[in-house]
Amino acid sequence: MEERTITIEIPEVLKKKLEDDCYYINRRKRLVKLPCQTNIITILESYVKHFAINAAFSANERPRHHHAMPHANMNVHYVPAEKNVDLCKEMVDGLRITFDYTLPLVLLYPYEQVQYKKVTSSKFFLPIKESATNTNSCDHRNCLQTMPVRWRDKITPN
Repeated sequence: MEERTITIEIPEVLKKKLEDDCYYINRRKRLVKLPCQTNIITILESYVKHFAINAAFSANERPRHHHAMPHANMNVHYVPAEKNVDLCKEMVDGLRITFDYTLPLVLLYPYEQVQYKKVTSSKFFLPIKESATNTNSCDHRNCLQTMPVRWRDKITPN
């Protein structure tokens, strides 16, 4: 099987942040205190809200443009704002699922993996109703809500 490489352009600011992160975690053994204030669920929910607000404003502006030029430049493939928001929610849910499964496999450094195993094996991070009924296991998705996102200042909506 032939190995393929993919080149990803990383902005210098993000590259510096990732290099610092690597240094502090791997060389200085400094881990993020858990649970984090901002977690992946919060960031993704914020993005959906941001997207929905922008979609609502753009939907309100659309009719004015059509009145100015009744038949010119009419988009026959127009998708209502609420459908765009539904698609955004689906896409964000797909990102959350991808994050859930890639976090322990490829996104964490070795020292963070040890921390992750401790956190996910602890009933301290379980929701109250689940910890009362099942004290031996941790729902993967619920535990991930406490995990840090290294790049959070780069991906949060403006």
